[in-house]
Amino acid sequence: MYRKALAIEDGCFTVEKRLLDEAILIGVVMDGFTLKDIFIDTVKVDGLDATDKALTFISEADILDLILLHGVPYAGFNLIDARRIYEKTSYPVICILDRKPDIHRVERALRLKFSDWQERLQIIRKSTPVELSLGCIKLIVAVQGLTLDEASKLLREITLLGKLPEPLRVAKLIAKGLPPLLLS
Repeated sequence: MYRKALAIEDGCFTVEKRLLDEAILIGVVMDGFTLKDIFIDTVKVDGLDATDKALTFISEADILDLILLHGVPYAGFNLIDARRIYEKTSYPVICILDRKPDIHRVERALRLKFSDWQERLQIIRKSTPVELSLGCIKLIVAVQGLTLDEASKLLREITLLGKLPEPLRVAKLIAKGLPPLLLS
């Protein structure tokens, strides 16, 4: 049956078309369909601190069975390294992506914007996206620590409405509901 999961989502990082230096990062722990805990922190827009912040959420969350991420990039190109999280915690990680990334366009953007573009591209490439069918719902996922069959079964159990698993849906609602002005 359902497992205890931590879902991570970022909040808005623009105000009136002005880019902020930081974005809110939300961690939601759910046991079954019951909300157990919420973690709130900030990450630097286009920084590289999101993985460490995610690991902090995990260490504060007690015992977990699963980590759910809504993609790899957070707060612009601040990336969560799903493989590093799995290797450090042994908790399986499922990334739900909105679409398959065009790796050539991503690489071009990284080259233009970052001196450490190769490190960032390597993190993105570690999470190979695949299409997963949950009946009539098609998802793009990247999985660490589970087979695709295990991930599919688990996602069916924890998805109530739409494409997002319930913990990620709740994390997204909270993250998008918090005003970016909370950062100032």
